[in-house]
Amino acid sequence: MSLPALIAIVLGLSLTVYAIFAGADFGAGILDLSARESPEQRIALAHTIGPLWEANHVWLIFSITITFSAFPTAFAALGVVMLAPLTLAVMAIVVRGVAFGLRAEPGGQARSQTLLSAAFGGASVVAPLLFGASAGALAQVSSSRRVSATPLSVPWTGLFASLVGLLAVALCAQLAASFMTWRLSRTGQSESAERFRRRGLQTGTVVLALGLLALLAGAWKAPALWHRLSTAALPLLVIWLLAMLASLYAFARRRYLLARASTMLVAGAIVWGWLIAQAPHLVGTRLTIHAAAATHAALTAFAIAGGVVLLAVLPAFYLLYVLFGRPTPEIAQ
Repeated sequence: MSLPALIAIVLGLSLTVYAIFAGADFGAGILDLSARESPEQRIALAHTIGPLWEANHVWLIFSITITFSAFPTAFAALGVVMLAPLTLAVMAIVVRGVAFGLRAEPGGQARSQTLLSAAFGGASVVAPLLFGASAGALAQVSSSRRVSATPLSVPWTGLFASLVGLLAVALCAQLAASFMTWRLSRTGQSESAERFRRRGLQTGTVVLALGLLALLAGAWKAPALWHRLSTAALPLLVIWLLAMLASLYAFARRRYLLARASTMLVAGAIVWGWLIAQAPHLVGTRLTIHAAAATHAALTAFAIAGGVVLLAVLPAFYLLYVLFGRPTPEIAQ
């Protein structure tokens, strides 16, 4: 395996981790929107994501660093053709973080708390919507049979991209529901877990419906992408469907650990289905993994530096999740 291909796989793994864990955090904000009349649910969501949500964006930064360092031509092309949606997504992440932090401050007025909650929830919808739409549009143009060095425009507001964006939003909500039900059930908060179980069933059904609609839209609007999805990425589609059914079954049967694992598998299958569908292209039809790669010396230096970073970051993340990710039972007053 060539060095550019190996680094591209690491990039895919980094995006997968970000999609799962940051996706669950985005989903917590989405579920927060539907919990306006339930302070208990909001408190449970805040306690779950509070210590961890900021750290998950390390994987986004790591992915950006990989692209910038290992595939500079593709990074420059992305900065041109995807400037609007990606800039808006990053702005939504900032707004979301500020709103969440200010909402947690004690002594806030009811009106300001309501506005901050709306900003937190709205930004939690906007960020995955734009990320999903951007990914769908990139896959559409990168799998096209038309030869172009870099597309002048990417249809991130088109039908297929919009459906993928909505799919990302629903998947984030389902991820959050799976994390919440597992956590709350372990602390004996069965009533709260039951509420999030219903959210998991609802969002899981939406994910299944939007996934099927996105495939139909791809077959109609992006036949070249559909060909890749139905051939090279077909195993990932099968894994997605089976994991999706397993997730719904697990929520229905209150098997929350299975629900969490299968929903994470759903997210991983979607991310890798997207990557394989447009592989080996990064942006457009000519910027492939090897064509957009930096020099061999630069790739070697980055591989060494990236390995050192991972050796430092992975134990730190493990310690973070051990300290803050484990559920703790509520102390009776």
